[in-house]
Amino acid sequence: MKTTHLLSSVVCVFLSGLSLSAAEPPVDFVKQIKPLIAERCVECHHSESMLGDLNLQSRKLAFGKRSGGPVIAPGQPERSLLYVALTLPPKEKKAMPATGHRIPKDEVELIRRWIEEGAKWPEGEEGFVPAKKATKEKDV
Repeated sequence: MKTTHLLSSVVCVFLSGLSLSAAEPPVDFVKQIKPLIAERCVECHHSESMLGDLNLQSRKLAFGKRSGGPVIAPGQPERSLLYVALTLPPKEKKAMPATGHRIPKDEVELIRRWIEEGAKWPEGEEGFVPAKKATKEKDV
């Protein structure tokens, strides 16, 4: 009986060690999320455009109160309009992006994980997402 209990304890410790070593590092806003928002969202959701009355250029603006619910609800991706809009079928009116290519599933999953981990978004320059300048194609 003691041997079985000891063996069970050893297996539990071993398995818990495996799950810790296999765990992914936390999502880094500056390195992983900010580039996604800059590339895929801020073109339409910035201070001069504000489509959908949404500005994703800073933490303060992205986390502001909205009548339709939180754009980002830390720890709750299913309550976060940002995540929900990215997962809606393309023909849904509120699906994002509204035009162009859908965001790849691995990037949507990264956003989900970031929100689930608490959606840490630094203040100041490090957290500011600049809007891209629109470029016009030259006639060839």
